[in-house]
Amino acid sequence: MKNNSKTKTGKSGSAAMALHPVVLLVDDQAMVAEAIRRMLADEADIEFHYCQEPSQAVSKANEIKPTVILQDLVMPEVDGYTLLKFYRANPATSSTPVIILSSREDPKDKSHAFEIGASDYLVKLPDKIEMIARIRAYSKTYLLQMQRDEAYLEMKKLQEQLTESNQKLEENNAILQRLSCMDGLTGIANRRHFDTTLQSEWKMGLRQKTPLSVLMIDIDFFKKYNDGYGHQGGDDCLKDVAKTLDATISRPGDFIARYGGEEFVVILPRTDAKGAAVIAEQLRANVEAKNIPHAFSSAANHVSISLGIATMQPVTSSKPEDLLARADEALYKAKEAGRNCFFIAE
Repeated sequence: MKNNSKTKTGKSGSAAMALHPVVLLVDDQAMVAEAIRRMLADEADIEFHYCQEPSQAVSKANEIKPTVILQDLVMPEVDGYTLLKFYRANPATSSTPVIILSSREDPKDKSHAFEIGASDYLVKLPDKIEMIARIRAYSKTYLLQMQRDEAYLEMKKLQEQLTESNQKLEENNAILQRLSCMDGLTGIANRRHFDTTLQSEWKMGLRQKTPLSVLMIDIDFFKKYNDGYGHQGGDDCLKDVAKTLDATISRPGDFIARYGGEEFVVILPRTDAKGAAVIAEQLRANVEAKNIPHAFSSAANHVSISLGIATMQPVTSSKPEDLLARADEALYKAKEAGRNCFFIAE
């Protein structure tokens, strides 16, 4: 009798872990295997498999996924102790209960078997009732452990998926936050972001008692540019000017935004009127250097800007809107002065 198996597999096939006891007997003696098979014959729920060649035991265990392995100690080619080490080194059988069936009852053999990973030790042939009880007990414990491990892995997988989803959500929220603060056409900050930043910088200047400057910027004769070159041309002009202004504002803390239409605004923290004037001239000169044709301008034959500068030391008796109003008045004065220039509010 080389191999005799009574198989029960679920709907998922033999590859899935069984939910009932699955016994693999590894013993080179066919008579022993037949005796064990007969002991289990009346146990309808116990699936029995037999492997006579110890060299094939591990691959057989990988194939049938036993809940208990009954293992002889003295066999040709591979002894039972070595085979037991192979089981424990194999991921598929590392935790499978192994009951040693041996004709030797030496305590040293038992001790060594337990040391290298045996779950139990029975002298063969064991009592039928006792053997079946141990097979069921070890199988139940093993299956519960496998179910717990499977549930843990599934929970870990769900946690990883949840973590990944939360990370993606945070990333998406960060993107949405950036988009909500960005002007869709020019790519620089929008009016909403400007209002928030101005309030924040005003409070900072109030605490630190430092000056705060604002530049109001307007593209000269933009309506005529838009009418003459079309709306697409006007959009391209706004993007070019915004890019130039943004590249010029390079100091840490300085802030530029599209205020609305063809107007832009710059916040210069800890900057007095003299420093603001230097930056204003840089902005004006850099836009002029772009040399964007403007055949409909009375200020120049290229696109130019006018700027209004206002500087205040924030105090509790005033508010940010006062600073903005002064900058707007200064911008009006710059336009009155012929445009393509800046004016400093008193």
